[in-house]
Amino acid sequence: MQRRTKYYSKLRKFRDVENECVAMRKKISVFGATGVVGRKSVNAASLLGYEIVAITGHKNHAELIRQAHEYCPRYICCTDIECYRKVKSEVTGSEILPYNEVVNIAKLDVDCCVMAMAGAVSLAPTFACLGHAKRLAIASKEAILLGGKILIDSARSGHTEIIPLDSEHNAIFRCISHDHRDVIAEITLTASGGVFLNYTENALTNVTLSDALRNPNWIMGAKVTVDSATLINKAIEIIEASLLFELPIDTVKYVIHPESIIHGIVRFRDDSYKALLSQPDMMIPIMYAVSYPELLRSSLTAPLNFTDIEKLTFRRPQAWQERNVNLAYNVFTEGKVVAFSVANEIAVSKFLNGNITFCKIYDLVARALDTCERELVSSYCDIAELIHTYTARFTDM
Repeated sequence: MQRRTKYYSKLRKFRDVENECVAMRKKISVFGATGVVGRKSVNAASLLGYEIVAITGHKNHAELIRQAHEYCPRYICCTDIECYRKVKSEVTGSEILPYNEVVNIAKLDVDCCVMAMAGAVSLAPTFACLGHAKRLAIASKEAILLGGKILIDSARSGHTEIIPLDSEHNAIFRCISHDHRDVIAEITLTASGGVFLNYTENALTNVTLSDALRNPNWIMGAKVTVDSATLINKAIEIIEASLLFELPIDTVKYVIHPESIIHGIVRFRDDSYKALLSQPDMMIPIMYAVSYPELLRSSLTAPLNFTDIEKLTFRRPQAWQERNVNLAYNVFTEGKVVAFSVANEIAVSKFLNGNITFCKIYDLVARALDTCERELVSSYCDIAELIHTYTARFTDM
């Protein structure tokens, strides 16, 4: 009897410890879980033993259903009505929510919210998660551009830590995380140059959509891949870096680095440099952002073999590339960042739908910016109103 009592006592203690471990499991929500970054983020969270509380997706119902069966999230939100119907008919054990619940999903109290939705639709859930998520791991370029300083300040006041998921910004974050900002002279973002790295502007007149979607180094969604081909993604990233790291935009530089091995470089006041090198694999910044401040080894990524790297090259941009990237400095100085983000999103959408040629992307953005005055925003509502106004104005251009 005494032995049995001791056994049950040990069993109760074991269960208490087990229950405590379950209670201590970190919770994560992933917005845009069906995209490249979203899928890797869900995978990373699973490897880290996180509880995947919520996932969202748009039209890829098959991937949402697969994730539902593998990870058993509490909530699944579908922002496309047909996707919602299909997921709801196939999935049990998770609560399936329609598009108008995406903001409420963002208000769940979690340890980490991964924001990997593309486009202006990412703005509302990004703002909604502030003050609820302890950490915002953000890959949504448009949310940072549109939210601007208001987003950064709101995150700080809501005690939500922002860690960027873009490889370039993640690299800069890692290079300066232990340094005082006043010792930083400038930062440099690298650019692969995209699929049209060696094209003259005349050669671009004949490129097709399938040409533009072949990035040489990275597997990305269609919108980001086209932005990489135009190099407008580097303009976007320069503005992002200025906002995220609260640095003057003229201290944010870029260089074309076709190998995509060096992701970010920091120059300090004494003219010393710090850089981050890795394989061009998004799992590396994702694992870092989700598990920070721990530094975990992922079996899904490979270390660099320096003897296999024949060279690391750096190039000046061609005239058309420089013109596109310089949009960053122009629109930031002129106070037209929201207009720039909306115009580019509409232009890329028109190209993806076959309505304009590749070269017309820049033309449409430049023409749209010419119709705008300096933006005066002091709240999320001001930003939302500008987006609505610009969307209506630019769609018919």
